[in-house]
Amino acid sequence: MKLAKKCLLGLAGVTLAIAAQADTYTEGFDDLAASGWTLTNNSSPAGLAWFQGIPEYFAAQSGGAGSYAAASFLSAANGAGSISNWLISPVLTLGGANTVSFFARTEATEGYSDTVKVYFSAGTDAATASFTNLLGTATLSTAGWTQYTFALPEAATGRVAFEYALSDAANANLAAIDSVSVSAVPEPTSFALMGLGVLGLAFLRRRQD
Repeated sequence: MKLAKKCLLGLAGVTLAIAAQADTYTEGFDDLAASGWTLTNNSSPAGLAWFQGIPEYFAAQSGGAGSYAAASFLSAANGAGSISNWLISPVLTLGGANTVSFFARTEATEGYSDTVKVYFSAGTDAATASFTNLLGTATLSTAGWTQYTFALPEAATGRVAFEYALSDAANANLAAIDSVSVSAVPEPTSFALMGLGVLGLAFLRRRQD
């Protein structure tokens, strides 16, 4: 009986661990140009779009040293003007409740106000005007990579967008994004069915004993 209980608890733990790690999409920006992400710079006046990470600035959160996406104060031409620089995901296939998580940071120089807004748009449209659902804002740290997680609305498909946004480029320095993941949260019914399966195994073992 004790052995059956131990098996039951162990199998339940494995089941929950597998469920908790149900990533539906991940991106580490090993190659931004080939990632399928859309770069749209609406800054005024427009300068540089998001670019491949530069190891001399700092190393990526994971992977190769330059495997992250970055945008700087030069998003506005010559570093003067307002910044609205967008990094937009490919179309993501979702299902049920989901979360998007990512790591972000700025360069280790104090005195700036670097922030990234996170948006979601259901469907397939990549136009920045379609991103009206603000999930949250990440205030970037000079101390290193910080993980942020936001809930996604229920939708069959959609895109996530990061907007490096400051009204005055004089207050900007750098924004970096790495290790983006969209994770599915299993529905309660799924947990119930998996639990019944585990209980069935335990019951069978008990009868054999």
